[in-house]
Amino acid sequence: MPSGLPLFEESPTSGAFDAFIADRLGDQTWDQVRVEQRMIVRIAPRMPGSMLAPPPDPRFSGPPQPPRFFERKADKCLPIASIAGVQIESQDRLLLITRNRKMIGASLDKSCRARDFYSGFYVDRSEDGRLCAGRDTIHSRAGANCAITKMRELVPDDD
Repeated sequence: MPSGLPLFEESPTSGAFDAFIADRLGDQTWDQVRVEQRMIVRIAPRMPGSMLAPPPDPRFSGPPQPPRFFERKADKCLPIASIAGVQIESQDRLLLITRNRKMIGASLDKSCRARDFYSGFYVDRSEDGRLCAGRDTIHSRAGANCAITKMRELVPDDD
């Protein structure tokens, strides 16, 4: 490139445009700036049996029996950050596995199928950082949107 030439040439109308902008915005001050932020949390699937299967008993040669659970009342809300994974429990219910190894059964709305959430789900992070039954909607990667209707804690049955 020859020296002495400008990198950008001004068009004949650029001076008029600059004057127009300066005239319109010159003395105005901005009274308000609004910043919006949206955070979406992804809950990944958890492999079946990774936490539920008991260790094999060397004295017993047959297949290990799966543990039995009973349900008990749980809080209506669960901190989103405490959810480590999810798996399908039944046709209309997901099993949320928490970081402290609790299991929460999350019932879905009547029109929803749990199998739509085989690859986990997304949820908009609320102001309180909790996932609540009756309030929040979860979103599958396949496009399904479902409300969680209730949550129950699953506790091992110690026969």
